[in-house]
Amino acid sequence: MSFVAPRAAAWLLASCLAAVAALPAWAADKPKKEATLGKAKPGQPLLTKEQLRACLAQGDRIKKQIADTLPMQDALKKEGDELAQAGEALKAERPTLDASNEAAVKGFNERIAARDKAVEAYKARAEDYNAKVEALQADKAAYQKDCDGRSYFEDEAAQIKLGK
Repeated sequence: MSFVAPRAAAWLLASCLAAVAALPAWAADKPKKEATLGKAKPGQPLLTKEQLRACLAQGDRIKKQIADTLPMQDALKKEGDELAQAGEALKAERPTLDASNEAAVKGFNERIAARDKAVEAYKARAEDYNAKVEALQADKAAYQKDCDGRSYFEDEAAQIKLGK
């Protein structure tokens, strides 16, 4: 009786187990985690890494535009309220103005001219503000069309944030 065959089988079994243990790690990879920009929309294809990069950059630009626009809105509202109050004060002052006093009439007319100049400057700033709001709305619409509700892989987003 020969013990060579069982020993060879044992060595063969050991080498097979070692080969299986040394298989590439790709066989045991975890599935990639997905995330979504906004609310998930079923059936949307995953964003490629370049699309995700563009969407993240666009989202950052929109946030910056909002941060820049909100203070302008508050300042314009405050200025508009002040101009309206100044206009009401001038209207209330007009009936009590002594038309025979040239200095009083000249001062009143100068205040009206200064207010009119301030109103023109206000209108110019309001037009600038409105143009920025329209651009922001256009950017938001483009973002919603191209990015909102689209899924992506979290590891790709992390790589983008790291500058890769």
